[in-house]
Amino acid sequence: MKNINVYIIRQLATPLVFITFAMTGVIWLSQSLQFVDKLVNGLPVSTFMYLSVLLLPGILKYTLLLGLFFGTLFAFNKLYSESELVVMWASGLSKWALTKPAVYLALAVTVILYILGFYLAPYGLRTVKELRVEWRDSLASVVLREGVFNTLAAGVTVYIREKNSSGELLGILVHDERVPERPITYMAEQGAFIKTDDGPRFFMKNGNLQEVVKEQAKLSILYFDDYALDVSQFEKKSGVGSLKPSARYFEELVWPEESDYTRRKAQALNSELHQRLVLPLYAIALVYIAMAGVMSGEFTRRGRVQKLIVSGASGIGLIIVAMALFNLANSSSWFVPILYILPVVSAGAAAHMASGGKFTNPIKRFPAKSSLGEAET
Repeated sequence: MKNINVYIIRQLATPLVFITFAMTGVIWLSQSLQFVDKLVNGLPVSTFMYLSVLLLPGILKYTLLLGLFFGTLFAFNKLYSESELVVMWASGLSKWALTKPAVYLALAVTVILYILGFYLAPYGLRTVKELRVEWRDSLASVVLREGVFNTLAAGVTVYIREKNSSGELLGILVHDERVPERPITYMAEQGAFIKTDDGPRFFMKNGNLQEVVKEQAKLSILYFDDYALDVSQFEKKSGVGSLKPSARYFEELVWPEESDYTRRKAQALNSELHQRLVLPLYAIALVYIAMAGVMSGEFTRRGRVQKLIVSGASGIGLIIVAMALFNLANSSSWFVPILYILPVVSAGAAAHMASGGKFTNPIKRFPAKSSLGEAET
C-alpha cells in the first residue's frame, strides 16, 4: 500500500509542478511589467529581479491551488484511462483508499499555503512597498537619468551627461539658485551619489564651484579635486504610511495597533485574517472535486468527458464563489461563517462521490399518489 501511495503522489506531483509553474510564470511576468519604467529610469537589474521575486508568494497562493486541482484531475484521469485504477481496484483497494495519496498531497499544499499566506506573501508585499517608496523618494530616481536637465528641488537643476556600468556619473552640472542673489554652479568631470551615516552626499571630482554675488557683480571660482555636496535636504521623507491588510503579518491582523487607520479598516483587517485562515482549506475541497470527476460511477471505456467537464467547472466555480465571498466579507461580517462552511461542505460532498457514494433523490423513494391509488383498488 505504501508503494502505491508513493507512486500516485509521484504521478500527481509532475502535473502539479508544471501547471503551477506555467500559471505563475504568466502572472509573474504581467506583474513585473510595473517595474519596467523604473528599470528604464535607472533601477539596477538586480533590484528589478529582487522586486519581481518578492511578488511570487502572493501569486503562488492562488496558482498553487489551481495547479493542485488541475494536476489531480489530469493525473487521476491518466491513471483511469490507462486502466491502472482498475487494476488497483481489482487488487482489493477501495476508492476511498486510493484518494489518500491525493489528500496527503493536499495537506502538504495546505501547510505551504499557510506559510505563504501568513509570512512570505505579506513580507513580499511590504518589502516591495518599502523599496518602491525608497526608489520614488531617492535622489537616484531623479538625478541618474542621463542627458536630461532634472529638477532636484525648487531652484536646483542637475544635468548628467553619462553614467557608466559601475554607477559613476560623468559630465556633471549642478545649478543652485535657491538664493537668487547668490546663485551657485557646480561643474565636475565625474562623481557619484553615496549614502553615509550623516545622509546622502554627492561626491564630485576634478571640477569647480562658481558663485555669483549679484549685488557686487562679483564672480568667485573655486577649483577642487574632491568635493562633497550635502544633498540630504533634497530627499523626500514620505515614508511607507500605514500597512494595508494584505501586507500585515498574522499578529498584526489579530492585534493591530491603535490608530485612525486600523479603526477605519477594522472590518477589512478581520476579513483578511479569515481569508488567510480559510483559503488553504480549499486545497482539500478541490482535490476531492477533481477525484469525484474521475472516480465516481462505474468504469467505462467510453470515456468520462462529461464528468471531467462538470468536475472542472465545479472546481473553477468554487474558486469564483470563494473570491466573491472574500470581497463581500470586506463589507459585512455576516459572510465570514460562509467562508468556512463552503469548503467543508464542498469537500464532504465531493469525498462522498469520489469514494463511490451517490446522492439520490429522496422523493423517488415514494411511489406517486396515482400509483398508490391504483394499487389499493
